Amino acid sequence: MKAKILALAIGWMAMAGGLMAQNADKMGSDPTACAKYQSLYQEFYKQGNYKDAMPWWVLAVQTCPKYSKNLYIHGVKMFEDRIEKESDAKKKNILVDSLLLVYDMRITNFGDDARSPRGYILGLKGTAMQKYRKEDYEKGYKILGESISLMGPQSSAAVVLTYMQASQQLFKDGAIDAEKVLVDYESVMDIVDANIKLNPDDEGFKLTKDQVEIYFTNSGAATCDALVKLFTGKFAALKDDLGWLKKVTKQLKKAGCTDTKIFSEAAEAQFKLEPTAEAAHNIAFIFLRREETERAAEYLQKGIDIGQQSEELADMYYELASLNYSRVKNYQKARQLALKAIEARPNWGKPYLLIGQMYIAARQEVFTDPWDQATVFWVAVDKFIKAKSVDPEVADEANNLINTYSEYFPNNEMVFFRTMRDGDTYSVGGWINETTKVRSKKL
Repeated sequence: MKAKILALAIGWMAMAGGLMAQNADKMGSDPTACAKYQSLYQEFYKQGNYKDAMPWWVLAVQTCPKYSKNLYIHGVKMFEDRIEKESDAKKKNILVDSLLLVYDMRITNFGDDARSPRGYILGLKGTAMQKYRKEDYEKGYKILGESISLMGPQSSAAVVLTYMQASQQLFKDGAIDAEKVLVDYESVMDIVDANIKLNPDDEGFKLTKDQVEIYFTNSGAATCDALVKLFTGKFAALKDDLGWLKKVTKQLKKAGCTDTKIFSEAAEAQFKLEPTAEAAHNIAFIFLRREETERAAEYLQKGIDIGQQSEELADMYYELASLNYSRVKNYQKARQLALKAIEARPNWGKPYLLIGQMYIAARQEVFTDPWDQATVFWVAVDKFIKAKSVDPEVADEANNLINTYSEYFPNNEMVFFRTMRDGDTYSVGGWINETTKVRSKKL
């Protein structure tokens, strides 16, 4: 009941404070009372005694609402403390109403503050709504949108991240369309990129950038049609903007839109401006889609040569290995490249799977004797076992390959006539040159 009365009182005070502000100075109409209430609430507040501070804080807000913006900053902290500790849903809801009213009161009395103006306060209010009033996140989304519109590049990382989170949820609920999510993403990323450019070491915005991209990618709005429409319309004006081109190619790649014209145009424009490993990799994707093997291999090799420190190095080695395996049929070179991929990313299972499969494909090229050909399945299966041991994500594929190719092991009769037993060490020759264990297939 006290919380309800308090909420109503604050609501009245917010309106009263706005009316009084026209004629009252910092100390209000009763400077003596203002000084008293300010002193008493602050003393309890400094002690962390919010329970005893609150009644005096209420009187201070009522008496001199323009005394200091700290009055509202402290009020927010005290209400958030009570909200976190309150277990009764109805009481908590009333406390949240009070918290949001504190933000409104701060806007009324300090909305023109140079360092923390109305747009800044709206960002705090919108973020609080997303935290404490999730069922009303559409309203919070609009408040955050207004904050971003007012603050622009000065928006905080928390505000832009919360806004993008709300945009994602509203799209999933059917409240906004894909085009609006794309617009939100563009406006948010402009702010994030501007802050990172100004301060490259800002870890907050770096983490925010990654998370914003995750929200956007996972929203379901990032379809090829939507992305192509958005990026194509901006390409002519932004084709010399390297940062924008990087964003375009990254998003199109994530969405699986590498066979589109805009991806091709953006990737080539990016490589022209900055011949990086990432740009070369993007162009290689284009030629892979078009099945232009030589050109794809050319750009993958360029990417590898340029990007020995690139996060994409292992991927490029693997893709070039795959090309040499499946299209060029140069199995020895394919293995060399796959081993390079493993060197670049040791806990990745796919290169091991590829090596095992290329051994099987090359067995008749390496050996003419049926026995020697059959032993190749031992080393191939070894690679499949290794793949799932280092990378659980490939376990299902590895198990399928193990079950399939274990059927081609030499049978126990073949093993017996070569005076061998299961578990014996065996060397598979040729360029494969691997040591393995004898395993017979039982008849």
